[in-house]
Amino acid sequence: MAVRSSRSGEVQSLARALDILELLGRAEGELGVTEIGPAVGLPNGTAHRLLATLTRRGYARQVGESRKYTLGPKALVLASAAREHLGTLARPFLRELMEVSQETSNLAVLDRNSVVYIDQVPARRMVRMFTEPGNRVPPHATGTGKVLLAYQPEEAVEAILRQSGLPRFTAHTVTDPERLRAELEKIREQGYAVDSEEMEEGVRCLAAPVFGPDDRILAAMSVSGPAGRLSSERVQELVPHIKRICAAFSASISSDN
Repeated sequence: MAVRSSRSGEVQSLARALDILELLGRAEGELGVTEIGPAVGLPNGTAHRLLATLTRRGYARQVGESRKYTLGPKALVLASAAREHLGTLARPFLRELMEVSQETSNLAVLDRNSVVYIDQVPARRMVRMFTEPGNRVPPHATGTGKVLLAYQPEEAVEAILRQSGLPRFTAHTVTDPERLRAELEKIREQGYAVDSEEMEEGVRCLAAPVFGPDDRILAAMSVSGPAGRLSSERVQELVPHIKRICAAFSASISSDN
C-alpha cells in the first residue's frame, strides 16, 4: 500500500499521529475522540484509528470508564530520554554561555504546566540558587518559563495558566494575567525574557528560546546570578550573546535531522 506524503515531504499519517501526541502532551487532563479530532483537524473516525494504533503501541492510553485518552508510558519514557539527550547536546553551548557571562547557565523545558531544569553549567563563583537540574517551577515567575510560554499556542498558554495559576513568590512576581500576556508578547518581539527577582529575592535571570527543526520552541537557555552582578546594564550587554548562542544551538539541532 502506498504511503501518502505531503508536499513538504512529511508522511501524512505520521504527522497526524504526532499532532495527536503533542495535543495529549499539552492537555490538562484526558481527552475524548470528539475533542481530539477537531483540535488537530481530523475526522473523528481518522482520529479514532490513529489513537487505536498509538494505544496498542503504548504511546497513548485510554483511561477508565470514560474511554478518554492521555499519554501512554512509552511516550513518557521517550520524553525522558529526549530530555537527557537534549542536555548532552546543549552542554557545549551552556559552557560557552557560562564563559561569556561568568554566571551559571541553565537549560529548561516545559513539562505540562511546569518548567523543568534539565542541565546546568555552574559559574566558578557560584551562589547556590533554585535553578538546579531536576527542579520544577511555575513558568510565570522565571525567565526560562516566560520564554517557554511566549512561544506556545494561545490555547496552551491559557490552559497552563488555568491549571497552575499565578502564585506570588516575591514582591516582584507578575500575578496579573493581562500584564503577563503583555509581557509574553514583548518577549516574542524582542527574543528574550528577564526575570528580575520574580522567583527568588536577589536573583536575576536572562533567558532566550531554543527552537527545533520544525521551528517550534524546544527549550530555553538562561543565565542566572545575584542581582548585584546581573544589573540591568549587564543583562543588556549579555542579550546579543545569549541570542547568538541559542541560535547556534537551534541550528545544530536542525542540522542533525
